[in-house]
Amino acid sequence: MNKLLLFFVGTILISETLSGQELSAGQTVKVVQKRAPTLSVGMQLAIPTGEFAEYYGGKPFGINAMLSIPLLSLPFEVGGGFAWNAMGGNSKNISVYDTEGNAQNGSLRVNGNAYTYQIHGRFRPLNGKFRPYGELFTGVRNFSIKSKLESDFGSEPTEERLNRSFTGIAGYAIGAKYQLVQGIFVEARFEKTAGSKATYIDPESVRIDPAGGSFSYNTTNSRTDQWALSLGLAFSF
Repeated sequence: MNKLLLFFVGTILISETLSGQELSAGQTVKVVQKRAPTLSVGMQLAIPTGEFAEYYGGKPFGINAMLSIPLLSLPFEVGGGFAWNAMGGNSKNISVYDTEGNAQNGSLRVNGNAYTYQIHGRFRPLNGKFRPYGELFTGVRNFSIKSKLESDFGSEPTEERLNRSFTGIAGYAIGAKYQLVQGIFVEARFEKTAGSKATYIDPESVRIDPAGGSFSYNTTNSRTDQWALSLGLAFSF
C-alpha cells in the first residue's frame, strides 16, 4: 500500500511539471481537458503464481479490451473488460474417413483457453497527457478446452467443447496512459489476480493420433492466482 501511495504522489508531481507551458518567468498555463470514456485494447501476458505456477508451466499470452467511464467530473471511473489467453494445445494433420471408408486429408486441433470477464472501479487523479491510475476489480474466468476438426470433404469444421470450468477472481491493477496524439494514448498495465480453484488443460499432455484421428489429454485442478502485464492503445472519445 505504501508503494502504491508513493507511485501516485510521484506521478502527480511529474505530471504537474510536464503539463505546465512556460509563458514567461514565474507564469504557467495548464490545458484542462474534459474527462471522457476510454476504450483500451492491447496484448496481455499472464504469469501464473503460487499453486498455479507449480502445476502449469506456461505463460498464457493473449489480448484484452476494457471500457472505462468517468463519474461526472470526479477522478473516479467504473467499467468492465474482457481478456482471452491461450493456455496451449496441439494440432496435427490427420486422415479423415467418410462413411464409405474413403480417406481424405484433415487437421485436428485440441487447445485450451482462458476467458476473463471483469468489472472495475478506478481512481485516476490526473487528466493531462500523462494519466496514471489504480483500480480494484472482480469477475469470473472461464477455462475452456475445445477440439476442432477440419477436412477436405468440403464440410464445415466440427467443433466440440470438451471441458469448461469457471472460477471467481478479484484483484488490483496499476497502469498509466501517455497521449500520443489527441484522443489516442499508449497504455501499460500491471494487475495481480487471486483466482479460486479451477480445472484447466495440461498442454504438455495433449496427444493426437494422425492415423486414427483420436486424441487424449490430461487436466489439472488448482488455484489460479496470477500476474498480468498488458501493453496497448487507449482511445478517448
